[in-house]
Amino acid sequence: MKLPKIKICGLTRTEEAGFLNESKADYAGFVFYEKSKRSVTMAQAENIRKELSPEIRQVAVVVSPERSLCQELEQAGFNILQIHGKMHPELPEQSRIPIWRACNLKNIRELERLEHHENIIGYVADAGQAGGGIPFDWQNCRNGREWKERYFHGKTFVLAGGLSCRNVGEGIRRFHPDVADVSSGVESSFRRSSDNQEIRRKDRKLIFDFIKEVRGQEYGT
Repeated sequence: MKLPKIKICGLTRTEEAGFLNESKADYAGFVFYEKSKRSVTMAQAENIRKELSPEIRQVAVVVSPERSLCQELEQAGFNILQIHGKMHPELPEQSRIPIWRACNLKNIRELERLEHHENIIGYVADAGQAGGGIPFDWQNCRNGREWKERYFHGKTFVLAGGLSCRNVGEGIRRFHPDVADVSSGVESSFRRSSDNQEIRRKDRKLIFDFIKEVRGQEYGT
């Protein structure tokens, strides 16, 4: 079975670029959505992107975007636009970079309503609430290979939503994704002393553990 590529999503600090370079991740995701706790500004993203290896493809994650934001991301040099929420029907035609269309699955019937366009090169199967760290209902997808072929044939299939080193192996066996997409599953938390607020950050060891689980290879610790 062909091993999936790996996307680490929700980068917020420059040192995380080093984690991805060192672990040889395939994709880096940047969230441009103010309601997300992993949201970054263009300036913050640029500081991180400058540290990334050129082999790592950069994905801009947006929610119900206006065309002006998409144009700004195109001009910034992102490789892929990952769209959650609503998508203007004309956007796939207008976009100068390829699109991954997210389907935030509350139930499998939502896949029947997926938009199709040659510039939509992939689909991200996420949970009912994107970024919530919870997988969608895998148990209702009894034949993952058939499910993939039916809905995503000829497109990049990105498995997301609550992945971690504990469950990504099962996800790969069940769905045979082209990309395994992780965010909260490679984060650790700590309490900020100034206000006791919980802060979550990408954890180098958890990234390595995740990639080892996907690729079955030994990495440095």
